[in-house]
Amino acid sequence: MIEDVYEPLARYRDEFRQKFATLTREKFKELTKRSGIDVRANRALVAQIKKLRELADSASTKKTCYGCLMAVGFVGAVAALIGAIAANGTDSETQGLCILGIVVGLVLGIVMIPLFNAVAELLASLESQIAAKKGIAWKQMEPLNRLYTWDVTVKLIEATVPRLEFDPYFTADRLASLHRQFGWDDSFNDGKSIIFAQSGVINGNPFVFGHYLDMEWGEKTYEGTKEISWTEWEEDADGKRHRVTRYETLHAHVTKPIPVYSEQKLLIYGNDAAPNLSFSRQPSGLTGKDGELWSSIRKKWRLSRLKAYSRDLTDDSNFTLMSNHEFETWFHAKDRDHEVEFRLLFTPIAQTQMLNLMKDTTVGYGDDFTFIKQKKINVLFSQHLDEATIDTDPSRFHNWDYDSAFSFFVQFNERYFKDAYFVMAPLLAIPLYQQMRTHEDIWKGVLGRKASSFWEHEAVANYHGEDKFEHPSCITRSILKTHVIQRESGESTIAVTAYGYRGVERIDYEEVYGGDGNWHDVPVHWTEYLPVQRTSNMCLSERGTPSDLFKRRAAASRESAFRRSILSFLSGA
Repeated sequence: MIEDVYEPLARYRDEFRQKFATLTREKFKELTKRSGIDVRANRALVAQIKKLRELADSASTKKTCYGCLMAVGFVGAVAALIGAIAANGTDSETQGLCILGIVVGLVLGIVMIPLFNAVAELLASLESQIAAKKGIAWKQMEPLNRLYTWDVTVKLIEATVPRLEFDPYFTADRLASLHRQFGWDDSFNDGKSIIFAQSGVINGNPFVFGHYLDMEWGEKTYEGTKEISWTEWEEDADGKRHRVTRYETLHAHVTKPIPVYSEQKLLIYGNDAAPNLSFSRQPSGLTGKDGELWSSIRKKWRLSRLKAYSRDLTDDSNFTLMSNHEFETWFHAKDRDHEVEFRLLFTPIAQTQMLNLMKDTTVGYGDDFTFIKQKKINVLFSQHLDEATIDTDPSRFHNWDYDSAFSFFVQFNERYFKDAYFVMAPLLAIPLYQQMRTHEDIWKGVLGRKASSFWEHEAVANYHGEDKFEHPSCITRSILKTHVIQRESGESTIAVTAYGYRGVERIDYEEVYGGDGNWHDVPVHWTEYLPVQRTSNMCLSERGTPSDLFKRRAAASRESAFRRSILSFLSGA
C-alpha cells in the first residue's frame, strides 16, 4: 500500500533527500551504460584539454605582459622625444636624459615585438588544439547527450515521493478539469504569457507549476536641462563697476508611464477539501534572523493583535483564535472566512507539521511562502521558487566533459527536487488534502487525450523566443498569447499574437525659474509607449511520432523545436 506524506519536513530530511540522491546517481550510471561511451578515453582527453588550457592561460598572461611592456617602451620613447624637442636649447643634461629615454624606450619596444609575436602565435596554436580536442570530446559524449530527456528529472521525483505524478505536458483536459471541478478561472492569464508549465497530480488532485511573464505600468522620471546666461553689474574692491556673465544649468523633470515586465513562478493546486474556505497568508518574518529578542517581541506583538482582532465583535469577521497560539502567530491567516472548515483543514497534526516547515532554517527554506486558498483552488508563491529553475530542458545537461556532466546532473536534479518539494510541502503538511481524492472517472483518459492546453502553447512559443514573433517596431518585451486556429489528427495550427510597445519620442517644455529672474522653457525628452501587435502561425504536434508530412514541414522550416513531447515549427520561418 502506498503511504501518504504527512510529515514533509521529516520525510525529506530522513528519507527522500538520500533516496533521491541515490536514484539520481543510479540514473546517470544507467544512461552512461546505455550510451556505451568510453569514459576512460574521455577522461584522458579532458586531462589533455585542461593541460592545454593551463598552457594557454600562461601564454595569454605572457602576451598581455609583453604587450604592456611594448606599449610602455614605445610610448616612453615618444614622450622622451617630445621632451627632447621641448628642451632644445636648454641645458645639455636634460637633453641627454631625453635622448637616453628615447633609446631605452625604442630598445624595450623593439625587443618585445618578437617575444609578443611568438607568444601570440603559441596562444593561437594552443587555442586551435583545444578547440579540436573539444570537438573530439563532444563527439565522444554525443551518445550520452542524446539520452537526456525532458522528463528525466520528474521521473526521479516520482520514484522518490509517493502519490506524486507528473504529466508529459499540460493537457487541455487537465486544464478543463481545473475549470470544471475546482473553479479555476482563466482570468489569471490576462496580460500574462506562460514561459513554462509543469502539471501533474498529488494523489489524483491536479497541480501545475507555472512560470509566467507579466507586464504592469510603472513610471519613469525623465530629466531635461537648459543652459542660460546673463550679465550683471558688479562692484570690485576699488568701487569700480564692471560687467560679469553668470551661467546656470536649469533642470526639469517629467514623470511618464512605462511598461515594466517581470517574471514570476507559482504553484496552483486543486482539492475538494474545505470547499467553502478562503484565506491568505504571507511569510511571517518570525525566523529570528535579526536576533531571538526581536523575534520574541514580534511574536508577542502579533499575538496580541490577533487576540484583539478575535475579541472585536463589531466587524463582519467570524475570526476566532485557535488554542494553538504559536500556529496562529506564524500562519496568521486572519482573513479566513469559514472557521469550521479552517479547523477541519488544520487539525493538530497539520498545525504541527506546518509549524515545523515554517520554523525550519536548516533542511528546507523555512517560512518563505505565500499561501492563498480560494474555495477549491490553492495558489502558492515562494521566494525560493522565484529563484529556482523549473524548466527541465535536457540541453542543459549536454557536456564534453564526463565528470563535469555527472557533477552538474547530480547538482541540478538535487536542487530541482528540493525546490519543487518545498513548494509543495505546505500542501503535504495537510493530511485532509491527501485523504481527498477526486472520482476516478473525472480523470479517466486525461493523459490519453493528447491535446495540449493554451498554457503549453504559450510555453512553446516562448521557447522559440519572443523575437520570432515580435512586431518590427517593438522596443519592449512581448507578451505572447495564443489560440487554436485548426486541429486535425493530432496536429494543430496555433495563432501566436505578440503584444508589445513601440516608442515615440516626445518633448515636454517645463517652466523653470532661472537666476536671471525669468521663467524658461526647459525641454525634457521622453518616450511614449504605444501598443503594437503582430500575429504569426505556429504548427505543433503532441504525438510521439508526428506524420511524415508534418516532420518534413518542420525540417524545412528555419525555426523548429522539440519540447518535451511536442514538435513545433513556425509557418513561413
